[in-house]
Amino acid sequence: MKLDLGKDSLTRIIFKYGCPSVITMWIFSLYTIVDGTFIGRYLGTKEIAAVNIVMPYVNLSFALGIMIAIGSSTIIAINLGEGNKEKANQIYSLSLELLFIFGSFLGTLGVLFPKEIVRLLGANDVILNDAATYLSYLSFFTLFYLLSYGFEVFVRIEGCPAYSMLCLFVGAILNIFLDYYFILHLHWGIKGAALATGIAQFGTAFFLLLYLVLHSKKLKFIPTKVTLKNSLNICYKGFSEFITETATGIVIMAFNIIIMKIMGEKGVSAFGIIGYISTLVTMTMTGFSQGIQPVISYNYGALKFERIKKILKIELTTVILLGIIFYIFINTYVGNIISIFINGDRTIYNITKKAINIYSFTYLLVGVNIVISSFFTAIENSFISSILSALRGFILINILLYTFPNMFNELGIWMSAPTNELLTLIISISIFITIGLKSINKKYV
Repeated sequence: MKLDLGKDSLTRIIFKYGCPSVITMWIFSLYTIVDGTFIGRYLGTKEIAAVNIVMPYVNLSFALGIMIAIGSSTIIAINLGEGNKEKANQIYSLSLELLFIFGSFLGTLGVLFPKEIVRLLGANDVILNDAATYLSYLSFFTLFYLLSYGFEVFVRIEGCPAYSMLCLFVGAILNIFLDYYFILHLHWGIKGAALATGIAQFGTAFFLLLYLVLHSKKLKFIPTKVTLKNSLNICYKGFSEFITETATGIVIMAFNIIIMKIMGEKGVSAFGIIGYISTLVTMTMTGFSQGIQPVISYNYGALKFERIKKILKIELTTVILLGIIFYIFINTYVGNIISIFINGDRTIYNITKKAINIYSFTYLLVGVNIVISSFFTAIENSFISSILSALRGFILINILLYTFPNMFNELGIWMSAPTNELLTLIISISIFITIGLKSINKKYV
């Protein structure tokens, strides 16, 4: 039975939309973590550094998919809340065309210019060939990175988040099997890791597409002219999420360049391991906020502002508790977690352990920042959401990253991330109190 987002129990709605979305993001994270495990244990720490160099490209792929999917889903959900199904289908169709265009273009760049791209991303001569190999093979499947995320969001709008979660789970299992087969049996090395991830993404996109073609009730594809006005509107609505995900890639690139300069390849390998761990934390917070975002958008379109306040209280309480749980668990079992990714390299083990003890403070704060930014997107205030994302993802972190190491050496590298989240939190709460609450304190009309 499908839930009425404007009337049914909030507990049931949040459980149905929030939990599958979190699990969905865990599965997305699993793609990266599984690659990291196989690469670190069976290929080597140098290969971890090579894959970490390529991660900003992967982040850009996801960023484009997220921008289009979240931007269009916000417009679609509001139009469905207003009863305007024709407009919703128009935006849905346009978004599918944009996903195909952006995915094809980015994938072509990765196939044609892999060495030039990884050089730009910070690769040195030691890891250049491995990084270029990983990127070139992965790029053949870039389109499916975008499509799988977009399809997953649209299936959730259809009211079937459990099916989208199942498709992603099947893709993750396929990724694990192919990693095992390509790396351990065929000995394809880093090429095998890229192919395993790419084929799994293709499988996920295929099964999600089957649902949208055969079982979709709300959303129907109709050939739509790609207009600049509607395309920019979709991109604008999802721009803060684009900034957030792109910023992750830019921050990874900045970290890689600074760490390579100060600590060398082993430092980049250690940061790669931290990245695998942090991906799970960040994706959990992002998944929960994005799962609830269509619910907020629907109720905003229906002018049910008191209901939105209740949703926000539940959402903020949840991410704060999750942050505490992650912080305690990761610091308690830090040694066991690091050992998943390396096979006896004590130097990298010690670097990573020391770094996580400092870096993990970000897990206590990141959830609230993500929820507040997502809230502004949900009520179509993409300007504020983009400002918050830019502060957190571009401006503050880069200022800290280029100043703290000069003041505190290696320690400053790891201190920059939690300091960034703390400064962003102060600004986010201030803006939410002064601007955000006014948007949902309107009288019913």
